[in-house]
Amino acid sequence: LDFSYNTLGQRIREGWKVDLHSTYASTEMSTAFTECSAGMGGHHLPDLIHLEILDENGHPVSDGSPGELVVTPLGIEAMPLIRFKTGDICRKFEETCACGRTTMRLGPVEGRRQQMIKFKGTSLYPPALFDVLNGVKEIDQYLILLDSSRLDTDSIRVEYCTQGNPEIINESLKKAFKSYIRVVPEIQVIPVEEMKRKTFDEMSRKPIRLIDRRR
Repeated sequence: LDFSYNTLGQRIREGWKVDLHSTYASTEMSTAFTECSAGMGGHHLPDLIHLEILDENGHPVSDGSPGELVVTPLGIEAMPLIRFKTGDICRKFEETCACGRTTMRLGPVEGRRQQMIKFKGTSLYPPALFDVLNGVKEIDQYLILLDSSRLDTDSIRVEYCTQGNPEIINESLKKAFKSYIRVVPEIQVIPVEEMKRKTFDEMSRKPIRLIDRRR
């Protein structure tokens, strides 16, 4: 994890030339983790909240390893929350920040615990797939389909539509997936009308990007 801008952040920087700083919060936490000018993760405020990063068995993970964020807000009196499981996958970093602060830093949210994908021996989350696809400007729309194989393992199929050359785009995608997540899902080009039918729901203003059909 290098704290570099994701695809959206890069495009904002290209258009507006502004400094971007991430922040992460929720109603339950009653506080926020916000980056300083160094842009190296959100700073922990230990007087306001106690945090843990735990693995699937509830054990603490090593520094810089992904796990579920579990929090205990310290300022809530009416209905205290003790070791509240957020469901968000993050990493913590203990080393001193470039700004001089010595408190723990929290990396970006990498996904939701229930969305974890185990594909070809690799554990990953949908945002990693989104970031690769958002980085290919020739792709007009895309859809990720998760399913269970006959062996009860996860399968991933990426469908997209484009006005560009599919052969060139497919090769670019394969290289990007291999570099970014170390595995390459199934890739398929589909017509625009089929994509619209699959991704636009009358009850939603946003296109569907992920369909999870796993058992």
